[in-house]
Amino acid sequence: MRNAWLLTLNTLKLIARKKANIIVFLILPIVGMLVSTFVYSSGATSINIGVVDNDHSALTGEFVQSINQQQNFKVTPINEGEKESQISSGKLDCVLVIPKGFAEGIYNNHLQQVKIVSIKGEVATGWVRNYINTYLRNLQDISVTAVGNQATFETLYNNLQQDKLSLVVKKVPDQTHNKGMTTQMIGFLILFMLIGVGNTTEMILKEKRDRTYYRICAAPVSARTYIFGNILANLILVVVQIALTLLFMIKVFKVQIYLPVAELFLILVLFGLVAIGLGVLIVSFSNNSKQASTLQNMIITPSCMLAGCFWPVEIMPKTLQRIADFLPQKWAIDAVQKLQMGVGFDQIMINLLIIVAFALTFFLVAAYRFGSNDHIETFV
Repeated sequence: MRNAWLLTLNTLKLIARKKANIIVFLILPIVGMLVSTFVYSSGATSINIGVVDNDHSALTGEFVQSINQQQNFKVTPINEGEKESQISSGKLDCVLVIPKGFAEGIYNNHLQQVKIVSIKGEVATGWVRNYINTYLRNLQDISVTAVGNQATFETLYNNLQQDKLSLVVKKVPDQTHNKGMTTQMIGFLILFMLIGVGNTTEMILKEKRDRTYYRICAAPVSARTYIFGNILANLILVVVQIALTLLFMIKVFKVQIYLPVAELFLILVLFGLVAIGLGVLIVSFSNNSKQASTLQNMIITPSCMLAGCFWPVEIMPKTLQRIADFLPQKWAIDAVQKLQMGVGFDQIMINLLIIVAFALTFFLVAAYRFGSNDHIETFV
């Protein structure tokens, strides 16, 4: 154990001498937080909606007015011929086209659909579509009650508009903003954790190339003790990286993470073992530093993209979502999101077990590779 500790201290000294390692472990996670803060603070807070009213009825006028009264919607009346140019130029995020005879259809319980035109997809139309569907569903319910009688419909509708129904409205804080920002910050931390550990485990290859590894193993130090010392050094760096990142996130950036810090710290430390295991595994399959760097580039960034480190997994196609289930990053982020939603710690045990299973698998395969392919003459 003493030899392993001495090797750990020596590895830490070698890592500290290289400024690039300090940047990846300590500086880049903070830069990632700054990027996340900028992205979420500069995101569009309102949606510009154009409205083409082909019906010109009192009912459609009140419909358009109700949309405009929503906090995140800004309505601009336009003509039919303007919608393509307004959308393509970016002046409008989407255009609502209200068909002729819309009000008459409502009165007779024959609802005509309001067309939504956009080139931005669900990003622009999701909120608008949800509001419109809710509003039109209320009109349809009133129409069913009125049984085709326009006077009865208008009476019920006016009562609703005049708030004769008792309704109590309370505002609750929107937690989705901070939760999304926290998830993205954790995603950046996971990325830089993987990159940092990958860079430091490459020291094994450097010491093999310089024959330092073989001189160490010629002393009363086994190869397993040498590898364990490297792993322990990386674990210490990962714990320091996580602690400093969480400190900056909570105390400096004042981010509300919506889950206990200790539980988040545990999840990240367990994933740190996965990162170390993957780094050692890549080294075990590499004959030189160039090959190790190539494998890292092929594995780390693409897997982080698929696992939801940069954007929600839910927006990806179903096939890619299934692939994400086989990536450890996904299970770490999923555990964080579940805790943010208020589930108990016992309900994320499956996530933690899967993360530990990934780490053990990586370590076992790497140990086998080091044991079966450890010949000086095959190393370049």
